[in-house]
Amino acid sequence: MMYFSHSPNFRNDTILLIYDECEITITITIYFNDCNSDIKIIYLNNEKSNKKIKKKKMANNQMDFTSLPILDYSLVQNFKVDEFLSQLRNALFRIGFLYVKNHPIPEELITKIKSYSDELFNLPTFEKLRIEMCNSPQFVGYNKLAAEKTKDIDDQREQFDFSTELPYTWKEGDPIYRRLRGPNQWPDEKYVPGFKETLLEYIKRMSNFSLEFMQLIALSLGLPSDSFDKFLDPPDKQMNRLKIVKYPPLNALALGPYDSAQGVGPHKDPWLTFLLQCNNVMGLQVQNHKGDWINVPPIEGTFVVNIGVGIEAVTKGVAVATTHRVLTPPTGSIPRISIPFFQMLSYDVMLEPLDVPEDIMRQAPRSIVSDADKIYEERFYKNIGTAQILNRVSSHPDVAKRHYPELFAELEKQQQKHDKY
Repeated sequence: MMYFSHSPNFRNDTILLIYDECEITITITIYFNDCNSDIKIIYLNNEKSNKKIKKKKMANNQMDFTSLPILDYSLVQNFKVDEFLSQLRNALFRIGFLYVKNHPIPEELITKIKSYSDELFNLPTFEKLRIEMCNSPQFVGYNKLAAEKTKDIDDQREQFDFSTELPYTWKEGDPIYRRLRGPNQWPDEKYVPGFKETLLEYIKRMSNFSLEFMQLIALSLGLPSDSFDKFLDPPDKQMNRLKIVKYPPLNALALGPYDSAQGVGPHKDPWLTFLLQCNNVMGLQVQNHKGDWINVPPIEGTFVVNIGVGIEAVTKGVAVATTHRVLTPPTGSIPRISIPFFQMLSYDVMLEPLDVPEDIMRQAPRSIVSDADKIYEERFYKNIGTAQILNRVSSHPDVAKRHYPELFAELEKQQQKHDKY
């Protein structure tokens, strides 16, 4: 027995229906869920009619989740590290997402960053366009609404992208992905006095916090605390990234009948992410092992921390990279504001598996459902730097056409070939 219902968020998608050994292609937007818990059938956004979806089987004894744990960082600061590590280990095994409270980032700094976020989106349009991302081969700067894509579908968000401030050192003969390292585009100080200094301080403190957190992840998995260091650039050369994002409510978007209404489509992050949810507007959801979407409500005084595909790879699947998405705020809501900070891998390293202890390995999840695009993961496991720039090129076609036209053309050919299968 099977059932279906219409999905209000997606239109004109093609779904491959799997029932026993039969495959039926249909072209109406639905969400399908087999009431037999062994098989999960999920919608595909904007896929071609000959695209196949595999059955995902769940282990009978695998525990699933319906909410995220809240970890208290004061346990670390008060010499109760073992208690914190136990809670962290459980979150890594089961979810890959968690809240952390009583963290070391000063509340005064967070308050300033939140205040500046409002000021940024109120900048004059000409000032926003002066620092538009299409001017930057580093993919930093301002993005107009719906300028970024996930799985080739427009994301209904307006945002500013920044990174650790580094000099541009790329030269002919260097790998093309090293062009991603370079300076930011900053708004004029007369509009947001003190913003640059405050944001760089925030990035510095978040970078230090993320390094400390990485050591705790290693310890929680029975590894030496410095196990992940070899995958990162030295602290003085590490380029981390940050977004300041605004999601307008549905009634502010003026969408056409075939336009996407997604805030951000289903995806996974590269390494380690710390999300600051700036106001009390819902939107973030994570996908549990059965494929259900779980709300992650804003909680004052916390970061939402999530594991990316790189950590999942080097821990042999023990630490879970969980798929997540952002829904557009409903009609009548205020805009949702969030600030994700991304600890970034070195572009030049290979993801070699760590020697995870056997007793830890036995606790790894056996099967997970994901609506994220597999292409990114496949690239990521081959070459980190190439994966990063290809992801940027596919997500920001306006930037790619200007600064990486040959790479963009090649990526389009690969995508067309991929869509045939």
